Amino acid sequence: MPAQIQTARSVKVRRVTTGPASHFFGYYDMPSWDISGRYLLTQRVNLDVEIPSADDPATIGTIDLADNCRFRPVASTRTWSWQQGAMLHWLPEHGPTTIVFNDSDSHRYVARVTDIESGSSRILERPIAAVSHDQRRALSLNFARLRVRPEVGYPGLPDPWEGVDHPNDDGIYLVDLHTGAAELKVSLDQIASVRPHPSMHGAVNWVNHLIFSPDDTHAMFVHRWWPPGAPRFRTRFMLLRINDGSVQEIWPTRASHMCWRSPTEILFSAIPADVPDSPESRSAPMGFWLLDLTTGAARAVGPNVLPPDGHCSYSPGGRYVLMDTQPESGGLRRLLVYDEDSDRALELGRFHSPPRYAGPVRCDLHPRWSRDGRQVCIDSVHEGTRQMYVIDAAEALNDWIEEA
Repeated sequence: MPAQIQTARSVKVRRVTTGPASHFFGYYDMPSWDISGRYLLTQRVNLDVEIPSADDPATIGTIDLADNCRFRPVASTRTWSWQQGAMLHWLPEHGPTTIVFNDSDSHRYVARVTDIESGSSRILERPIAAVSHDQRRALSLNFARLRVRPEVGYPGLPDPWEGVDHPNDDGIYLVDLHTGAAELKVSLDQIASVRPHPSMHGAVNWVNHLIFSPDDTHAMFVHRWWPPGAPRFRTRFMLLRINDGSVQEIWPTRASHMCWRSPTEILFSAIPADVPDSPESRSAPMGFWLLDLTTGAARAVGPNVLPPDGHCSYSPGGRYVLMDTQPESGGLRRLLVYDEDSDRALELGRFHSPPRYAGPVRCDLHPRWSRDGRQVCIDSVHEGTRQMYVIDAAEALNDWIEEA
């Protein structure tokens, strides 16, 4: 382990769900805590290492951290995946006990805005992929098209654009979270027309990982396509301007995970910009970069400290970067906090991932900050079943900084 990575002396790891059912939250860029800090959102499923079908429900519930982690069921959905779940979000601007999650009716994927206390619920025209910080709008995409990767796509309903490379009437949608109305903001055909590559044609094209900027004026996303006969899909990193739907390519090569540092700065893992993303470049080294959108300049971040890739997010206040690693020696996933000021990292723990949790059914830690930045929530299988854990990070971070 590099000298710049230290191991926390004492970290409290608390399991907050219990088997035999599986519990997980999902992706790393969504707040799992409610506004009070007392409740966590979760999904309970009876599967463990199987790809869900349309007949496999997930029970959405809350975990009461102040009442022995009591689980309370609040809704059910058949629209979920292992990586992103049902895209659970708290919507405190709509009410302190209001949530939104993806679901389906007889012929389409939708989202439901639900008050878990009153039980009142309303339907949004489209499923959500990201929620704006002011909670007025959401972004949506075609989750049926994502079934090219079953760990993120939803089962059950057909893709109306099956067999169309990059349709001109499907792409990224903007959803009004108050009225439920949705509009196509930019089509896949428009996205593919920006600095097009010949391999995009004759290939299924899709978008994923939409994340609003802190000021809600832009959203970053990845554009992916899978050329016929190729062993893997290809990727580039793009930016959407919310007001006019214009898009631009901001990194031409394979990008994996990303987060906003400020309205004009993005931290992301990728291969260098001068290495074309092609089947021959799959072995190119990845690393973290900080991109300044105003100048287009990018610099490497933590090249001697950070792993080549990981689910990254900034702490409230912006000093620390939280991230996990892919399974390393012995199937261990590391949980790290990186300090930009000192170019050092603190290891909060290592969590074993048994071999059966691999590929589309893997359980990434997907670490998520609490709203006050004092705790971290992860999904993990290190005790033999898929469960959620809360880690007290504040004391370990304070000790670490004082020792520097």
